[in-house]
Amino acid sequence: MDIMDLDIQNIKENFSAMSVLVANMYMDALRSLAVHDEELAQKVIARDLEADRLELDLDELCLRFLARYSPKAAELRFVVAILRLIVELERIGDHSKVMARQVSRFHLAPMLKALPEFQEISILPYQMLNEAIDAFLSGDAEKYPVIIRTDETVGALQKSLNESLVALIKKDTSRVGPAISVINIIRRLERIADHAKNIAEMVPYVTVGEVVKGKALK
Repeated sequence: MDIMDLDIQNIKENFSAMSVLVANMYMDALRSLAVHDEELAQKVIARDLEADRLELDLDELCLRFLARYSPKAAELRFVVAILRLIVELERIGDHSKVMARQVSRFHLAPMLKALPEFQEISILPYQMLNEAIDAFLSGDAEKYPVIIRTDETVGALQKSLNESLVALIKKDTSRVGPAISVINIIRRLERIADHAKNIAEMVPYVTVGEVVKGKALK
């Protein structure tokens, strides 16, 4: 393995570490909401600083790689993609932090438990994120259409849950505050799914140089 390959491996390892951190922040934020665990929520919030540090480290590694090697073709696409994807990961971390902050505002566990579709919309973005990261690192472009279609499911669930929560507010105005907080959490989940989709859209670009963003699936 030559020096350039070692540098690419270092970038991959740091990217994987950031991916794992952000995915864990996401799941811990949801766990803290499900059981109203303020200590766990605070740990999620604190880890956002680590996510920011990893983003900066990766940005520096990628820029140094581009300056050192002036890469072409596959290596260039890979590093350019990493520079874009770490922004997506950082934003997922931010959304997870915001969700965790809701724990100190309201006791949402009973309301979340009473919404059957919330469990589904909670797990789908996590699955999308892991599949997108795996597809990116393994160069598996076949996973891209599956992830995009899952994002459409998340959008439909968001609409259905918002309608349920609006109906709840109309029925019981004393629950306006918690209901609005849950609507905000659901919006964050939908945004995280979008970020996972954006990661998946980079897989065809890295593997075959095809830009698919904005294109309809066949």
